[in-house]
Amino acid sequence: MEFGDAVRHRRASLDLSLADLAERTGVSKAMLSEIETGKKNPTLRIACAIANGLECQISDLLDVPPDVRFEKLDDARRKVLVDPSTGVERHLLSPPMVQHGIQVLLFVFPPGSEVYWNSDGAGVIEHCTCIEGRIRIAVEQGAESIELGPYESANFPADADHRFTNVLADTVTRVFVVLDSSRRGQPAVMRTMHAGPAADA
Repeated sequence: MEFGDAVRHRRASLDLSLADLAERTGVSKAMLSEIETGKKNPTLRIACAIANGLECQISDLLDVPPDVRFEKLDDARRKVLVDPSTGVERHLLSPPMVQHGIQVLLFVFPPGSEVYWNSDGAGVIEHCTCIEGRIRIAVEQGAESIELGPYESANFPADADHRFTNVLADTVTRVFVVLDSSRRGQPAVMRTMHAGPAADA
């Protein structure tokens, strides 16, 4: 099921009008309508806002299976969202694990791109490994930052707003990210990703 179809079905199951969902999410009715009909792809920030407004995870709207089996997860199972405002790609590599509190993600950052994430909440641990290029990770609270080159990694609690910046102006940067919210006893959070603190919905 396409993202827009899933949003429409979920909204109907909650007996919400477009106006109701717009009020819950801060996304305009016109934008919601275009997303539901497949005329427009949402940014990752808007997709997260819609999921929150529908009281579910983005994975629920991407038709992610909850089961875990010994099997090959081929390319057709990989879920990809591209933020049109930054060109940053978010690849969910482990769809069945989301329901168990684990996300394995690949982010592809175009040259010079930067994205912000709101706090993923208390108890969420984040692991990042740069596999190509160079990424700067800055935690807003305390103004701490580090830079990772190829095969360098960092772990940190994801309970504060933070941002990732591709510090290279002419090279794509690729980063593996593992989010572990299994200690919280609920599915992995789907972070709010946007181009800047004042990004427009």
